[in-house]
Amino acid sequence: MLLAHRRPARRFARSLAAVAERRAGARPSAALAAGFAAAYTWFAVQRHWSYRSGGFDLGIFDQAVRSYAHGRLPVSTIRDPQLILLGDHFHPILVVLAPFYRLFPTAETLLVAQALLFAASVFPITRLACTALGSRIGLVVGACYGLSWGLLNAITFDFHEIAFAVPLVAFAVTELLHGRPGRAVAIAAPLVLVKEDLGLTLAVLGLLIALRPGTRRLGLLTAAGGTAASLLSVFVIIPAFSAYGNYRYLGAGGLRAPEAALSGDFLSSGKLHLVLLLLLPTLFIALRSPLVLLLLPTLGWRLMSTYILYWIPTFHYDAVLMPILFCALIHGLVLFKPRLRGVLPAVAAALTVTCVTLFLQSSAANGPGHRSEFTAAADRLIARIPDGATVSTTDSIAPHLSSRTDVYLLKAKRPTEWTLAPYDDPHLAPHPDDLVVRDGDLVLLRRNAEGGTWTRSR
Repeated sequence: MLLAHRRPARRFARSLAAVAERRAGARPSAALAAGFAAAYTWFAVQRHWSYRSGGFDLGIFDQAVRSYAHGRLPVSTIRDPQLILLGDHFHPILVVLAPFYRLFPTAETLLVAQALLFAASVFPITRLACTALGSRIGLVVGACYGLSWGLLNAITFDFHEIAFAVPLVAFAVTELLHGRPGRAVAIAAPLVLVKEDLGLTLAVLGLLIALRPGTRRLGLLTAAGGTAASLLSVFVIIPAFSAYGNYRYLGAGGLRAPEAALSGDFLSSGKLHLVLLLLLPTLFIALRSPLVLLLLPTLGWRLMSTYILYWIPTFHYDAVLMPILFCALIHGLVLFKPRLRGVLPAVAAALTVTCVTLFLQSSAANGPGHRSEFTAAADRLIARIPDGATVSTTDSIAPHLSSRTDVYLLKAKRPTEWTLAPYDDPHLAPHPDDLVVRDGDLVLLRRNAEGGTWTRSR
């Protein structure tokens, strides 16, 4: 199977083939995935209802999918009303959500979709682990994956297009390990529609397939196709939609030239910390598997960037790396002696519990929270704003209006019909007579359609 000319890989392939026909772990794996689907959904939706999501990025993607649902190219007034979002990142796969959004036109639709996509990736990882290592150890590994900090950070940080990449990578890599490279390529091919850099991940997958006897042609074609897709996206498609006429993430603040990337802060302590944090939950066992090469495209562009948010272990950037790491962990565990296979996952589970505990402590402010006075007041004032209106508001309120109004962030200082913000917001400076409704610490203002003054609501 994978890299079958190598003795450890042949041993791994035989261990899978011996039990693959029994479909070991299918029901427990499905049950575990269902449990994570419920937990992810509850956490994400409760967090949103507590006004802990944001216009950046949930509101932006909500407006993008809303555009697709109404037959338009994706545009976000929160991001930039003059920018077609395909000129920022190439993520046409979002159109898949359009039919569901027509039925349920709310930001919660995106959060639920992401929760289900992440949970779907738990199934192949757990089932692979159960097949290769036994049901008990497999469920431990699957639970560690579902609780991995990369997925939890992504759930905490709104919605992003990479939600589609996580299950695609999980199913593709497990198919590769089961010795079905054709299926692996078919499943991984849509990665080129998720984001412009993921074509390179497909290319590395192709190179791994090319190293397997009998699939060299398939692997090389996949590698060439993935590379071509990324180059086409970055240098042709995105510039064609971009107001800047180029891919703005190249150059200053983005990716640097290779010679510059090898100097300066390329190997800074922060970036080394990210690499260590990625490998630590696998006890560095993942390094025994050639699958770790699949990390290089995503990890590479992040480490070459000068933008700190790309390489600190926060936000959603690490989610797509989690299925690769855990498949590599399973691959590496099979190569250990049987008596060690039960000990190592236990240690990994202890590390996972520690990471989750630290995660919950550090992100308490970003958790679901409770219904505060602010939440209740915001709900009441939002209900007063009619559908189709133009609204200026804050980042935390924006995704609650993006599905039915044209929302702008208050700091953009764009004239709108309505303004909803905290009374003491520095970007809000109304005259006392301009007050429409004040509810708690929030104020709702309405602009007179006939002039430029503010009037009291009747």
